[in-house]
Amino acid sequence: MPRQATPNVSIACAEYVQHRFARSGSTGQRYGHRSLLNRFTASVRDCKTASVYPSHLEDFFYGEGGLSDTCSRETLGKYRNDMKQFLAFVHRRTWNPRSADALLEGISERTTHSNRNRYRMTRAELRLLLAGADDVRDAALVCFVACTGVRISEALGMAIRDVSFAKGELYVTLPKTHEEVTYPLASDLEAALRRWLTVYATQVGPLKRSFYLFPTYHRRQFVTGGGHSAAGLYNPIAPIQHPRRILTPIAERAGIELEEGDGWHTVRRSFARILYDDCVEMGHDAALRVVQAALNHKSVKTTEHYLGLNLERQQFSLIMKGRPFLSADLDPGTLVNLSERRAVGVG
Repeated sequence: MPRQATPNVSIACAEYVQHRFARSGSTGQRYGHRSLLNRFTASVRDCKTASVYPSHLEDFFYGEGGLSDTCSRETLGKYRNDMKQFLAFVHRRTWNPRSADALLEGISERTTHSNRNRYRMTRAELRLLLAGADDVRDAALVCFVACTGVRISEALGMAIRDVSFAKGELYVTLPKTHEEVTYPLASDLEAALRRWLTVYATQVGPLKRSFYLFPTYHRRQFVTGGGHSAAGLYNPIAPIQHPRRILTPIAERAGIELEEGDGWHTVRRSFARILYDDCVEMGHDAALRVVQAALNHKSVKTTEHYLGLNLERQQFSLIMKGRPFLSADLDPGTLVNLSERRAVGVG
């Protein structure tokens, strides 16, 4: 019986992207997977799926012009996971007899998760960061992320219509799922937004509901007679493109040192820890769930990682391992007569 022909990698990639999109509905993920798989298709010269070997994956990741030349090690870990899902999809359809693990055996499993104690700012440090913003728009943006914990991409996608001062609510659309989530409007954030919108309207005129809440500047353009147009004019129909360029000088002016990997996510992480500590102090039994809901995390483990509770669990292990717990208050080597303790009302 002749062997059944397997599809080319390009066809398998197209079916996989369609399969993932049907399950998640995320346009962003669809484009991300398609871009990676198109690059993989070119790397293997669109061969048959059955002809993909571990050597192809090693060349794709570590060969000349491979992913390792253009990506950080953390991003490589993400790409490895994406490729593992695609290769598992291919294996389930018997298009390649080798499992995903076998094909990726020589590829590092490093991920973006780290056991390093990531920087989390206190309320006082967040106030310093806010004071370091010399632009009212930037101050409102810092306050927005610090008071809501939203991702910077979610904040930059906000329009003026997404703020309701009358109801004291914010309406944030999550890019991954296109779901709209309602956030409470804290009083200090309301004050910062009102100051910013007043300046915004002074410069661009009456504000339309469709205008971006945090717009970019107009690009400087040549004008008749030589020179450039004046800088500093807001473009209400275009969002900020490089938010890190805003945060880095603000942190420098505030005297806050941001290490490599720190940025707007540090502000989000700080919000999460402050909220968690507040919930614990107020006696909430489900403090972790409250923070999970605020951050829109699907998994509690992700929230624990954000809060640094995984590191605290390691400290708990160091404190407890090999040491007494129930007998820690007793003199070492002393045998206690429980009947005597009960008789005097101690036990």
